[in-house]
Amino acid sequence: AVGCLTQQGCVAWNFQQYPCYRTCYLQYYRCVTGAPKKKCYKLTHLSTGKSLTSSEIYDPTKKLKFATASRNSRANCLWTLESTYGGVYNIRSSDKFEYLTLDSNNQTYLVQSEPTNRLFQFRIIVSEAGWSRVQIQSAFSNGFLFVSDVYPADSIVQISFDPFKNYYQTLWAVNAFYC
Repeated sequence: AVGCLTQQGCVAWNFQQYPCYRTCYLQYYRCVTGAPKKKCYKLTHLSTGKSLTSSEIYDPTKKLKFATASRNSRANCLWTLESTYGGVYNIRSSDKFEYLTLDSNNQTYLVQSEPTNRLFQFRIIVSEAGWSRVQIQSAFSNGFLFVSDVYPADSIVQISFDPFKNYYQTLWAVNAFYC
């Protein structure tokens, strides 16, 4: 039988009445836990159809990896949203463990270091259409992530400080998956 893993171990659970964050199997009075799948998200830029990806495009002067958006994003396009406080998230690549961050000049990069300050934090601003139309705002600079549609292949994700002038370039769709 399926149970819920609690501080008391694997116990029988009323799943319809109470949420359970980690399930387990009750077998002959011992508990066998199943590894839970984590929730991942695909962030798709609405006006270009490109997805936020972890590619191999580097800034030659800073030796840092740019945050990019690509149409050919079969791999490296799933992200986790790690909640920090008050609707602010750290955005992390689900397979490469890279965090989306800004530098002091508001350029977007992907780094493998742990989040240490507001340069790593982003707000998801949900519109009336729900998670299918959001804006992603930097908690550090209050700028919005956008993608220019000039480049046919990979585009570097940039920051816009005028969400009205570049409104359609700052819209993203967030789709949930389990990975």
